[in-house]
Amino acid sequence: MIRVLIADDEAPARERLRQILGAHTDVLIAGEAATGPEALAQAQALRPDVILLDIQMPGASGLDVALALRPPRPRIVFCTAYEQHALEAFELAAFDYLLKPISRSRLAKCLERLARRERLMGLSK
Repeated sequence: MIRVLIADDEAPARERLRQILGAHTDVLIAGEAATGPEALAQAQALRPDVILLDIQMPGASGLDVALALRPPRPRIVFCTAYEQHALEAFELAAFDYLLKPISRSRLAKCLERLARRERLMGLSK
């Protein structure tokens, strides 16, 4: 089971991600956040496996949130309309970078990679 935190300041974007994720039986939505500080607090409290993180949010950007996360850090998948932040996101060890509008197939590929990585890590323990 992959525990996911959705962090986006736009309610329709959060709803779309909830809808897409609902089709995946191996995904549990652990929580949601609408601001950068809320995303950071939820990440620390809920300890999700993955954060679907918007770049542009009030209070702190998604990049700021990623930088502030303490170990053990969840995997970070940026979900944004801004392709120009991709390099900086990957420098912060982003797992993936999805451009809005998020397609079902693109998010499914990301989730498959996450699950595969989790299985491989489980085997190496």
